[in-house]
Amino acid sequence: MKLSVCVLAALLSAGCTVAGSVERQRIDHDFVRDIAAEIAAETYEPPASHVPRFFRTLDYDKYRLIRFRTERSLWREEELPFQVQFFHPGYLHQQTVDISEFTETHVQPIPFSNQLFDYQNLRVPFWSRRGLGYAGFRVLNELNEPGRWDELISFLGASYFRALGHGQRYGISARGLAVNSGGPGEEEFPAFVEFWLGKPAADSRSITIHALLASPHVTGAYTFVVTPGAATVVDVRASLYFRDEMQNVGVAPMSSMFWFGEASQNRYGDFRPEVHDSDGLLVATDASSRVWRPLSNPAELQRTDFDAPSLAGFGLLQRDREFRSYEDLEAFYHLRPGLWVEPVGDWPAGRVRLVEIPTGNEFADTIVAFWTPAKPFKPGEPIEMQWRLHWSTSPTFGGPPGWVRSTRQSFEGAAAGRTRFIVDFDGDSMRGVAPDAVVTAEIMTVAPATLAGHEVIRNEHDGSWRLSAEFSAPPGSPPCDLTARLTVDGRAVTETWQVRWKP
Repeated sequence: MKLSVCVLAALLSAGCTVAGSVERQRIDHDFVRDIAAEIAAETYEPPASHVPRFFRTLDYDKYRLIRFRTERSLWREEELPFQVQFFHPGYLHQQTVDISEFTETHVQPIPFSNQLFDYQNLRVPFWSRRGLGYAGFRVLNELNEPGRWDELISFLGASYFRALGHGQRYGISARGLAVNSGGPGEEEFPAFVEFWLGKPAADSRSITIHALLASPHVTGAYTFVVTPGAATVVDVRASLYFRDEMQNVGVAPMSSMFWFGEASQNRYGDFRPEVHDSDGLLVATDASSRVWRPLSNPAELQRTDFDAPSLAGFGLLQRDREFRSYEDLEAFYHLRPGLWVEPVGDWPAGRVRLVEIPTGNEFADTIVAFWTPAKPFKPGEPIEMQWRLHWSTSPTFGGPPGWVRSTRQSFEGAAAGRTRFIVDFDGDSMRGVAPDAVVTAEIMTVAPATLAGHEVIRNEHDGSWRLSAEFSAPPGSPPCDLTARLTVDGRAVTETWQVRWKP
Protein backbone atom coordinates (compact mmCIF):
# COMPACT_ATOMS: atom_id res chain seq x y z
CA MET A 1 0.00 0.00 0.00
CA LYS A 2 1.28 3.46 -0.90
CA LEU A 3 1.68 6.23 1.64
CA SER A 4 -0.40 9.39 1.32
CA VAL A 5 1.45 11.12 -1.50
CA CYS A 6 -1.44 13.54 -2.02
CA VAL A 7 -1.13 14.79 1.57
CA LEU A 8 2.62 15.25 1.21
CA ALA A 9 2.10 17.18 -2.01
CA ALA A 10 -0.31 19.53 -0.28
CA LEU A 11 2.12 20.08 2.57
CA LEU A 12 5.02 20.74 0.20
CA SER A 13 2.94 23.22 -1.77
CA ALA A 14 2.27 25.04 1.51
CA GLY A 15 5.98 25.51 2.04
CA CYS A 16 6.46 22.73 4.60
CA THR A 17 9.58 20.63 4.92
CA VAL A 18 9.07 16.88 5.03
CA ALA A 19 11.88 15.80 7.34
CA GLY A 20 13.22 12.42 6.36
CA SER A 21 10.49 11.94 3.74
CA VAL A 22 9.44 8.31 3.14
CA GLU A 23 11.62 5.66 4.80
CA ARG A 24 11.60 1.90 4.53
CA GLN A 25 10.86 0.78 8.08
CA ARG A 26 8.52 -1.73 9.68
CA ILE A 27 6.51 -0.04 12.44
CA ASP A 28 5.06 -2.40 15.04
CA HIS A 29 4.83 -2.71 18.80
CA ASP A 30 8.38 -4.06 19.07
CA PHE A 31 9.71 -1.02 17.23
CA VAL A 32 8.09 1.39 19.72
CA ARG A 33 9.07 -0.80 22.68
CA ASP A 34 12.73 -0.58 21.69
CA ILE A 35 12.48 3.21 21.71
CA ALA A 36 10.80 3.17 25.13
CA ALA A 37 13.51 0.91 26.56
CA GLU A 38 16.25 3.20 25.25
CA ILE A 39 14.63 6.31 26.71
CA ALA A 40 14.03 4.59 30.08
CA ALA A 41 17.78 3.94 30.40
CA GLU A 42 18.52 7.67 30.17
CA THR A 43 17.86 10.62 32.44
CA TYR A 44 14.41 12.00 31.79
CA GLU A 45 14.21 15.12 29.64
CA PRO A 46 10.83 16.80 29.09
CA PRO A 47 9.78 16.71 25.44
CA ALA A 48 10.22 19.95 23.56
CA SER A 49 7.13 22.02 22.83
CA HIS A 50 6.87 24.39 19.88
CA VAL A 51 3.92 26.58 20.77
CA PRO A 52 4.43 30.36 20.42
CA ARG A 53 3.14 32.68 23.12
CA PHE A 54 0.34 33.91 20.88
CA PHE A 55 -1.33 30.49 20.89
CA ARG A 56 -0.44 29.68 24.50
CA THR A 57 -2.32 32.77 25.70
CA LEU A 58 -5.52 32.24 23.68
CA ASP A 59 -8.70 32.00 25.72
CA TYR A 60 -11.32 29.32 25.10
CA ASP A 61 -13.45 31.34 22.68
CA LYS A 62 -10.53 32.46 20.52
CA TYR A 63 -9.02 28.97 20.43
CA ARG A 64 -12.34 27.61 19.16
CA LEU A 65 -12.05 29.89 16.13
CA ILE A 66 -9.29 27.61 14.79
CA ARG A 67 -10.96 24.88 12.77
CA PHE A 68 -9.51 22.00 10.83
CA ARG A 69 -10.43 22.05 7.13
CA THR A 70 -12.39 18.83 6.68
CA GLU A 71 -11.48 18.64 2.99
CA ARG A 72 -7.82 18.20 4.08
CA SER A 73 -8.49 15.13 6.22
CA LEU A 74 -5.85 12.43 5.90
CA TRP A 75 -6.99 9.58 3.55
CA ARG A 76 -10.12 11.49 2.52
CA GLU A 77 -9.25 11.64 -1.18
CA GLU A 78 -8.39 7.93 -1.18
CA GLU A 79 -11.87 7.06 0.13
CA LEU A 80 -10.56 4.80 2.86
CA PRO A 81 -12.79 3.63 5.75
CA PHE A 82 -11.03 5.92 8.24
CA GLN A 83 -9.95 9.57 8.09
CA VAL A 84 -7.73 11.62 10.40
CA GLN A 85 -7.94 15.27 11.42
CA PHE A 86 -5.42 17.11 13.59
CA PHE A 87 -5.75 19.41 16.62
CA HIS A 88 -4.04 22.79 16.60
CA PRO A 89 -1.96 23.67 19.68
CA GLY A 90 -3.01 26.51 21.96
CA TYR A 91 -5.12 27.41 24.98
CA LEU A 92 -4.83 24.41 27.36
CA HIS A 93 -3.12 22.25 24.73
CA GLN A 94 0.45 23.53 24.90
CA GLN A 95 2.37 20.30 24.32
CA THR A 96 2.90 19.14 20.76
CA VAL A 97 3.36 15.57 19.56
CA ASP A 98 5.13 13.95 16.62
CA ILE A 99 2.84 12.05 14.23
CA SER A 100 3.78 9.69 11.41
CA GLU A 101 1.90 7.54 8.94
CA PHE A 102 2.98 3.98 8.24
CA THR A 103 2.17 1.01 6.03
CA GLU A 104 3.48 -2.56 6.28
CA THR A 105 6.85 -1.54 4.87
CA HIS A 106 7.29 2.25 5.03
CA VAL A 107 6.86 5.25 7.31
CA GLN A 108 6.75 9.01 6.81
CA PRO A 109 6.31 11.95 9.21
CA ILE A 110 3.25 14.18 8.94
CA PRO A 111 4.60 17.73 9.34
CA PHE A 112 2.50 20.60 10.60
CA SER A 113 0.86 22.87 8.03
CA ASN A 114 -1.09 26.08 8.62
CA GLN A 115 -2.94 25.32 5.39
CA LEU A 116 -4.85 22.54 7.15
CA PHE A 117 -6.60 25.05 9.41
CA ASP A 118 -9.10 27.88 9.05
CA TYR A 119 -8.17 30.69 11.48
CA GLN A 120 -11.28 32.71 10.56
CA ASN A 121 -10.80 36.30 11.85
CA LEU A 122 -7.98 35.37 14.23
CA ARG A 123 -4.98 37.55 13.37
CA VAL A 124 -1.94 35.32 13.77
CA PRO A 125 1.46 37.09 13.78
CA PHE A 126 3.82 35.89 11.06
CA TRP A 127 6.45 34.38 13.40
CA SER A 128 3.78 32.59 15.42
CA ARG A 129 2.93 30.53 12.33
CA ARG A 130 6.40 28.98 12.13
CA GLY A 131 7.74 25.82 13.73
CA LEU A 132 4.43 24.56 15.09
CA GLY A 133 3.35 20.98 15.75
CA TYR A 134 0.08 19.20 16.33
CA ALA A 135 -1.52 18.94 19.79
CA GLY A 136 -3.20 15.64 18.90
CA PHE A 137 -5.59 14.07 16.41
CA ARG A 138 -8.97 12.44 15.93
CA VAL A 139 -10.01 9.51 13.77
CA LEU A 140 -13.28 9.65 11.83
CA ASN A 141 -15.41 6.82 10.51
CA GLU A 142 -18.87 6.30 9.00
CA LEU A 143 -19.86 5.22 12.50
CA ASN A 144 -23.54 6.05 12.44
CA GLU A 145 -24.55 6.02 8.77
CA PRO A 146 -22.94 5.78 5.31
CA GLY A 147 -21.63 9.07 3.96
CA ARG A 148 -21.55 10.74 7.37
CA TRP A 149 -18.11 11.02 8.93
CA ASP A 150 -18.28 11.10 12.73
CA GLU A 151 -15.57 11.11 15.35
CA LEU A 152 -14.57 7.63 16.43
CA ILE A 153 -11.63 8.27 18.76
CA SER A 154 -9.45 11.24 19.69
CA PHE A 155 -6.09 11.62 21.43
CA LEU A 156 -5.51 15.03 23.00
CA GLY A 157 -3.54 16.02 26.08
CA ALA A 158 -1.19 13.95 28.27
CA SER A 159 -2.23 10.31 27.69
CA TYR A 160 -5.97 11.00 27.46
CA PHE A 161 -8.17 9.56 24.72
CA ARG A 162 -11.91 9.16 24.14
CA ALA A 163 -13.93 6.91 21.83
CA LEU A 164 -17.53 6.54 20.73
CA GLY A 165 -19.87 3.77 19.70
CA HIS A 166 -22.98 4.08 17.56
CA GLY A 167 -25.25 6.94 18.67
CA GLN A 168 -23.08 7.96 21.62
CA ARG A 169 -21.86 11.40 22.75
CA TYR A 170 -18.43 12.14 24.21
CA GLY A 171 -18.18 11.87 27.97
CA ILE A 172 -15.83 9.55 29.84
CA SER A 173 -12.10 9.54 28.99
CA ALA A 174 -9.47 6.82 29.15
CA ARG A 175 -5.76 7.29 29.82
CA GLY A 176 -2.64 5.41 28.96
CA LEU A 177 -1.40 5.37 32.56
CA ALA A 178 -2.06 7.07 35.91
CA VAL A 179 0.73 7.75 38.41
CA ASN A 180 -0.18 8.67 41.99
CA SER A 181 -3.75 9.56 41.06
CA GLY A 182 -5.66 10.43 44.22
CA GLY A 183 -2.43 10.84 46.20
CA PRO A 184 -0.95 11.01 48.66
CA GLY A 185 1.41 13.52 47.10
CA GLU A 186 1.42 15.16 43.70
CA GLU A 187 0.03 13.33 40.70
CA GLU A 188 2.25 12.73 37.66
CA PHE A 189 0.70 12.81 34.21
CA PRO A 190 2.55 10.58 31.72
CA ALA A 191 2.05 11.83 28.17
CA PHE A 192 1.96 10.36 24.71
CA VAL A 193 4.73 12.21 22.88
CA GLU A 194 4.76 10.42 19.52
CA PHE A 195 2.20 8.54 17.42
CA TRP A 196 2.32 6.27 14.38
CA LEU A 197 -0.95 5.97 12.41
CA GLY A 198 -1.43 2.77 10.43
CA LYS A 199 -2.85 3.48 7.00
CA PRO A 200 -5.93 1.24 6.58
CA ALA A 201 -6.73 -0.88 3.57
CA ALA A 202 -9.88 -0.19 1.58
CA ASP A 203 -11.69 -3.02 3.39
CA SER A 204 -10.22 -2.49 6.87
CA ARG A 205 -12.63 -2.82 9.79
CA SER A 206 -10.06 -1.57 12.33
CA ILE A 207 -7.29 0.99 12.54
CA THR A 208 -3.98 0.48 14.36
CA ILE A 209 -2.25 3.27 16.28
CA HIS A 210 1.11 3.03 18.06
CA ALA A 211 2.14 5.53 20.73
CA LEU A 212 5.22 6.35 22.80
CA LEU A 213 4.58 7.39 26.41
CA ALA A 214 7.03 9.35 28.57
CA SER A 215 7.19 10.83 32.07
CA PRO A 216 9.83 11.34 34.79
CA HIS A 217 9.25 7.86 36.27
CA VAL A 218 8.09 5.69 33.36
CA THR A 219 8.23 5.25 29.61
CA GLY A 220 6.01 2.97 27.60
CA ALA A 221 5.05 1.57 24.22
CA TYR A 222 1.35 1.33 23.40
CA THR A 223 -0.59 -0.26 20.58
CA PHE A 224 -4.27 0.54 20.03
CA VAL A 225 -6.45 -1.45 17.63
CA VAL A 226 -9.72 0.46 17.25
CA THR A 227 -12.81 -1.34 15.91
CA PRO A 228 -15.95 0.80 15.51
CA GLY A 229 -19.43 -0.55 16.13
CA ALA A 230 -22.53 -0.34 18.28
CA ALA A 231 -20.02 -0.71 21.09
CA THR A 232 -16.62 0.43 19.88
CA VAL A 233 -13.78 -1.82 21.03
CA VAL A 234 -10.18 -0.68 21.59
CA ASP A 235 -7.62 -3.43 22.14
CA VAL A 236 -4.66 -2.08 24.10
CA ARG A 237 -1.18 -3.53 24.52
CA ALA A 238 1.29 -1.76 26.81
CA SER A 239 4.98 -2.33 27.56
CA LEU A 240 6.08 -0.22 30.53
CA TYR A 241 9.59 0.62 31.77
CA PHE A 242 9.86 2.15 35.23
CA ARG A 243 12.87 4.15 36.39
CA ASP A 244 11.87 3.81 40.05
CA GLU A 245 9.70 1.57 42.18
CA MET A 246 6.19 3.02 42.08
CA GLN A 247 3.62 2.58 44.85
CA ASN A 248 0.51 3.99 43.19
CA VAL A 249 0.36 3.13 39.50
CA GLY A 250 -2.99 3.03 37.72
CA VAL A 251 -3.34 0.66 34.76
CA ALA A 252 -6.25 1.14 32.33
CA PRO A 253 -7.30 4.36 34.09
CA MET A 254 -10.44 6.27 33.22
CA SER A 255 -11.78 9.70 34.19
CA SER A 256 -15.39 10.81 34.37
CA MET A 257 -17.62 13.49 35.87
CA PHE A 258 -20.20 13.23 38.63
CA TRP A 259 -21.80 16.39 40.01
CA PHE A 260 -25.11 15.15 41.43
CA GLY A 261 -27.50 12.26 40.90
CA GLU A 262 -30.68 10.62 42.11
CA ALA A 263 -29.26 9.94 45.59
CA SER A 264 -27.68 13.39 46.05
CA GLN A 265 -29.02 15.76 48.66
CA ASN A 266 -27.55 18.89 47.07
CA ARG A 267 -28.49 19.84 43.49
CA TYR A 268 -26.86 23.28 43.72
CA GLY A 269 -30.01 25.07 42.58
CA ASP A 270 -29.83 23.45 39.13
CA PHE A 271 -33.07 22.68 37.29
CA ARG A 272 -31.85 19.30 36.02
CA PRO A 273 -32.64 16.14 38.04
CA GLU A 274 -29.14 14.65 37.49
CA VAL A 275 -25.81 15.77 36.02
CA HIS A 276 -23.10 13.16 35.44
CA ASP A 277 -21.18 11.29 32.74
CA SER A 278 -21.24 8.08 34.81
CA ASP A 279 -23.46 7.02 37.69
CA GLY A 280 -21.53 4.08 39.11
CA LEU A 281 -18.49 1.80 39.19
CA LEU A 282 -18.97 -1.88 38.33
CA VAL A 283 -16.24 -4.28 39.48
CA ALA A 284 -16.05 -7.94 38.42
CA THR A 285 -13.90 -9.27 41.25
CA ASP A 286 -14.01 -12.67 39.50
CA ALA A 287 -15.85 -14.28 36.60
CA SER A 288 -19.15 -14.74 38.47
CA SER A 289 -19.29 -11.84 40.97
CA ARG A 290 -20.16 -8.18 40.40
CA VAL A 291 -20.06 -5.22 42.79
CA TRP A 292 -21.92 -1.98 41.95
CA ARG A 293 -20.83 1.22 43.68
CA PRO A 294 -23.02 4.29 43.01
CA LEU A 295 -20.87 7.41 42.56
CA SER A 296 -21.01 10.43 44.86
CA ASN A 297 -19.78 13.99 45.18
CA PRO A 298 -18.15 13.79 48.63
CA ALA A 299 -17.31 16.68 50.93
CA GLU A 300 -13.62 15.71 50.70
CA LEU A 301 -11.52 13.50 48.45
CA GLN A 302 -12.47 9.86 48.93
CA ARG A 303 -10.61 6.71 47.90
CA THR A 304 -12.16 3.23 47.85
CA ASP A 305 -10.34 -0.01 47.01
CA PHE A 306 -11.93 -3.22 45.75
CA ASP A 307 -9.71 -6.27 46.15
CA ALA A 308 -9.67 -8.32 42.96
CA PRO A 309 -7.09 -11.14 43.03
CA SER A 310 -8.68 -12.62 39.87
CA LEU A 311 -10.09 -9.52 38.20
CA ALA A 312 -12.54 -10.15 35.36
CA GLY A 313 -13.19 -6.49 34.58
CA PHE A 314 -14.22 -3.06 35.84
CA GLY A 315 -15.70 0.13 34.48
CA LEU A 316 -17.52 3.38 35.03
CA LEU A 317 -20.99 3.06 33.52
CA GLN A 318 -23.90 5.35 32.73
CA ARG A 319 -26.85 3.10 33.53
CA ASP A 320 -29.61 5.69 33.52
CA ARG A 321 -30.53 6.11 29.84
CA GLU A 322 -33.74 8.15 30.25
CA PHE A 323 -33.65 11.70 28.87
CA ARG A 324 -36.11 12.79 31.56
CA SER A 325 -33.50 11.88 34.20
CA TYR A 326 -31.29 14.73 32.91
CA GLU A 327 -33.52 17.10 30.88
CA ASP A 328 -30.41 18.48 29.16
CA LEU A 329 -30.88 19.56 25.53
CA GLU A 330 -27.19 20.31 25.01
CA ALA A 331 -25.09 17.80 26.96
CA PHE A 332 -27.26 14.72 26.23
CA TYR A 333 -26.00 12.91 29.32
CA HIS A 334 -28.32 10.00 28.57
CA LEU A 335 -26.16 9.22 25.51
CA ARG A 336 -22.78 9.22 27.27
CA PRO A 337 -21.02 5.85 26.95
CA GLY A 338 -19.87 3.66 29.78
CA LEU A 339 -16.32 2.30 29.64
CA TRP A 340 -15.62 -1.33 30.54
CA VAL A 341 -12.10 -2.76 30.93
CA GLU A 342 -11.64 -6.43 30.13
CA PRO A 343 -8.21 -7.79 31.16
CA VAL A 344 -6.48 -9.89 28.50
CA GLY A 345 -4.06 -12.57 29.66
CA ASP A 346 -2.93 -13.10 33.24
CA TRP A 347 -2.84 -9.96 35.38
CA PRO A 348 -1.13 -10.15 38.77
CA ALA A 349 -3.11 -9.81 42.00
CA GLY A 350 -4.29 -6.28 42.60
CA ARG A 351 -7.24 -4.03 43.34
CA VAL A 352 -9.54 -1.60 41.60
CA ARG A 353 -9.32 1.90 43.05
CA LEU A 354 -12.04 4.53 42.89
CA VAL A 355 -11.16 8.18 43.53
CA GLU A 356 -14.00 10.66 44.06
CA ILE A 357 -13.09 14.36 44.12
CA PRO A 358 -15.40 17.09 45.45
CA THR A 359 -16.76 19.52 42.88
CA GLY A 360 -19.18 22.42 42.65
CA ASN A 361 -19.83 22.21 38.90
CA GLU A 362 -19.90 19.89 35.87
CA PHE A 363 -16.85 21.21 34.04
CA ALA A 364 -14.07 18.94 35.30
CA ASP A 365 -13.48 15.21 35.61
CA THR A 366 -13.96 14.39 39.28
CA ILE A 367 -14.06 10.58 39.16
CA VAL A 368 -11.06 8.35 38.51
CA ALA A 369 -10.98 4.55 38.40
CA PHE A 370 -8.07 2.22 37.63
CA TRP A 371 -6.45 -1.10 38.47
CA THR A 372 -3.33 -1.06 40.64
CA PRO A 373 -1.10 -4.05 41.48
CA ALA A 374 -0.84 -5.49 44.99
CA LYS A 375 2.96 -5.47 44.67
CA PRO A 376 4.58 -2.30 43.29
CA PHE A 377 6.04 -2.32 39.80
CA LYS A 378 9.82 -2.29 39.93
CA PRO A 379 12.44 -0.98 37.49
CA GLY A 380 14.18 -3.44 35.20
CA GLU A 381 12.36 -5.73 32.80
CA PRO A 382 9.30 -4.28 31.06
CA ILE A 383 5.83 -4.77 32.47
CA GLU A 384 3.71 -6.33 29.72
CA MET A 385 -0.07 -5.93 29.95
CA GLN A 386 -3.04 -6.10 27.63
CA TRP A 387 -6.68 -5.12 27.99
CA ARG A 388 -9.78 -4.48 25.93
CA LEU A 389 -11.89 -1.33 26.25
CA HIS A 390 -15.62 -1.43 25.51
CA TRP A 391 -17.26 1.98 24.87
CA SER A 392 -20.79 0.80 25.42
CA THR A 393 -24.28 1.65 26.64
CA SER A 394 -24.74 -1.79 28.22
CA PRO A 395 -25.84 -1.62 31.89
CA THR A 396 -23.81 -4.67 32.88
CA PHE A 397 -21.15 -7.12 31.68
CA GLY A 398 -21.81 -10.72 32.75
CA GLY A 399 -22.25 -11.84 36.33
CA PRO A 400 -25.57 -12.33 38.15
CA PRO A 401 -28.70 -11.61 36.10
CA GLY A 402 -29.98 -8.84 38.37
CA TRP A 403 -28.34 -5.41 38.40
CA VAL A 404 -28.86 -2.15 40.28
CA ARG A 405 -30.99 0.23 38.24
CA SER A 406 -31.14 3.07 40.75
CA THR A 407 -30.13 4.14 44.26
CA ARG A 408 -32.01 6.78 46.21
CA GLN A 409 -31.59 8.07 49.74
CA SER A 410 -34.00 9.67 52.19
CA PHE A 411 -32.83 12.86 53.89
CA GLU A 412 -35.84 14.87 55.05
CA GLY A 413 -37.28 13.93 58.41
CA ALA A 414 -34.55 11.39 59.14
CA ALA A 415 -33.17 11.40 62.66
CA ALA A 416 -29.52 12.28 63.16
CA GLY A 417 -27.35 9.29 62.31
CA ARG A 418 -30.19 7.53 60.50
CA THR A 419 -31.00 7.14 56.80
CA ARG A 420 -32.94 5.00 54.35
CA PHE A 421 -31.66 3.72 51.00
CA ILE A 422 -34.06 2.66 48.24
CA VAL A 423 -32.34 0.30 45.78
CA ASP A 424 -34.08 -0.95 42.62
CA PHE A 425 -32.82 -4.21 41.09
CA ASP A 426 -33.67 -4.90 37.44
CA GLY A 427 -32.93 -7.35 34.63
CA ASP A 428 -34.99 -9.63 32.38
CA SER A 429 -34.66 -12.61 34.69
CA MET A 430 -35.53 -10.50 37.73
CA ARG A 431 -38.75 -9.43 36.02
CA GLY A 432 -39.47 -13.11 35.41
CA VAL A 433 -39.37 -13.96 39.12
CA ALA A 434 -42.84 -15.01 40.24
CA PRO A 435 -44.69 -12.37 42.29
CA ASP A 436 -45.15 -14.87 45.13
CA ALA A 437 -41.48 -15.97 45.15
CA VAL A 438 -39.55 -15.65 48.39
CA VAL A 439 -37.04 -12.92 47.57
CA THR A 440 -34.81 -11.96 50.48
CA ALA A 441 -31.96 -9.52 51.03
CA GLU A 442 -28.48 -10.26 52.33
CA ILE A 443 -27.31 -7.03 53.98
CA MET A 444 -23.98 -6.33 55.62
CA THR A 445 -22.82 -3.29 57.55
CA VAL A 446 -19.48 -2.17 58.92
CA ALA A 447 -19.39 -0.91 62.51
CA PRO A 448 -20.56 1.41 63.88
CA ALA A 449 -23.41 1.25 61.31
CA THR A 450 -26.30 -1.13 62.06
CA LEU A 451 -29.33 -2.27 60.09
CA ALA A 452 -32.48 -0.79 61.62
CA GLY A 453 -34.97 -2.50 59.31
CA HIS A 454 -35.66 -3.48 55.70
CA GLU A 455 -38.15 -4.94 53.23
CA VAL A 456 -38.08 -6.34 49.70
CA ILE A 457 -41.00 -5.41 47.44
CA ARG A 458 -41.89 -6.33 43.86
CA ASN A 459 -42.58 -3.32 41.64
CA GLU A 460 -45.96 -4.14 40.09
CA HIS A 461 -45.47 -1.50 37.38
CA ASP A 462 -42.52 -3.14 35.63
CA GLY A 463 -41.66 -6.37 37.49
CA SER A 464 -38.40 -5.14 39.03
CA TRP A 465 -37.63 -5.60 42.74
CA ARG A 466 -37.01 -2.92 45.36
CA LEU A 467 -35.00 -3.07 48.55
CA SER A 468 -35.81 -0.47 51.19
CA ALA A 469 -33.26 -0.55 54.01
CA GLU A 470 -32.84 1.74 57.00
CA PHE A 471 -29.47 2.18 58.72
CA SER A 472 -28.32 3.94 61.86
CA ALA A 473 -25.02 4.98 63.41
CA PRO A 474 -23.95 7.44 66.12
CA PRO A 475 -23.96 10.99 64.72
CA GLY A 476 -20.49 12.08 63.64
CA SER A 477 -19.31 8.53 62.96
CA PRO A 478 -16.75 8.00 60.18
CA PRO A 479 -18.02 6.83 56.78
CA CYS A 480 -19.49 3.32 56.87
CA ASP A 481 -19.63 0.75 54.05
CA LEU A 482 -23.03 -0.85 53.42
CA THR A 483 -23.63 -3.80 51.08
CA ALA A 484 -26.71 -5.72 49.94
CA ARG A 485 -27.88 -8.23 47.34
CA LEU A 486 -31.06 -10.18 46.65
CA THR A 487 -31.45 -13.95 46.84
CA VAL A 488 -34.09 -16.46 45.77
CA ASP A 489 -34.18 -19.75 47.65
CA GLY A 490 -30.82 -18.89 49.16
CA ARG A 491 -29.19 -18.30 45.75
CA ALA A 492 -27.82 -14.85 44.86
CA VAL A 493 -29.67 -13.46 41.85
CA THR A 494 -28.28 -9.91 41.78
CA GLU A 495 -24.96 -8.15 41.86
CA THR A 496 -23.81 -6.70 45.18
CA TRP A 497 -24.78 -3.10 45.87
CA GLN A 498 -22.18 -1.25 47.92
CA VAL A 499 -22.27 2.32 49.14
CA ARG A 500 -20.24 4.45 51.54
CA TRP A 501 -22.55 6.28 53.96
CA LYS A 502 -21.53 9.28 56.04
CA PRO A 503 -23.82 9.40 59.14
